[in-house]
Amino acid sequence: MGQEETALELGMSDRQYRVWESARQAIPRTRLDDLARALHLDEVGRRQLYRLTGHLVPLPGGLSGNARLLELTERWANVHIYRQSDPACLTDGAWNVVAANDAYFQLFEAVSPHSLNHPTVNTLRWTLFHPDAPHMLGGWRDSWMLPALSQFALVFQNTQTDPQLRRIREEIARNPDLEEAYLRKVPYLLAQPTEYPDDEDGAVREILVGTEGYASALLTTAIPSHARDHGFRAVTMSVIGREGDADPESQEPMAARQHPHHGW
Repeated sequence: MGQEETALELGMSDRQYRVWESARQAIPRTRLDDLARALHLDEVGRRQLYRLTGHLVPLPGGLSGNARLLELTERWANVHIYRQSDPACLTDGAWNVVAANDAYFQLFEAVSPHSLNHPTVNTLRWTLFHPDAPHMLGGWRDSWMLPALSQFALVFQNTQTDPQLRRIREEIARNPDLEEAYLRKVPYLLAQPTEYPDDEDGAVREILVGTEGYASALLTTAIPSHARDHGFRAVTMSVIGREGDADPESQEPMAARQHPHHGW
């Protein structure tokens, strides 16, 4: 679609649209969804459009009209997400990605598109349901899937009326392997007094990094105090080792040295 057709669909002049396209004038946040539709962007492209124009994606559900929360979150993300050199993202209480930096998008740029299960859309759905996850996330079952299910179980037991979480629970039930893990393994993990499946801070995970192979990534978390009651949480992934790196203290493979029961 050319500039003229896009401008026409947006109900604006060609000149004004060229000003937007040349970045000589900021695109109003209220027009970004209109622009995404005019450009026929999928959900991942829509989120990239918000990121490239310096805006957060609209907050979900009842939070969408909370202008103060949006303002504080944009300020927080500008410092704690966008200025990070390591991949970092901020999620809400249903694991929807509210903000993510360039490094995060680059890390997952080869992931197959999906409107709901892409890692730039929802981190829980990505871990549990996307077909690329078991390959990209090293030690997927023990190091990623089971911790994610454990985190979900802890949240869902207190918020079973949330429509997004109910849909996730229904999808888990339709997958025999996930349902068996949710009903049998997760209760066992949550009953262990020495395990903290809802706290991924300090966990080390294996993840495929482009064409460089698998790497050990240290996960660190931060919770914005202004959005604590809404379940917001930031996660940063910092590479601390590459596949094949020698460990003079241990001959165990990388995956065996991970913390298996911490969540994403």
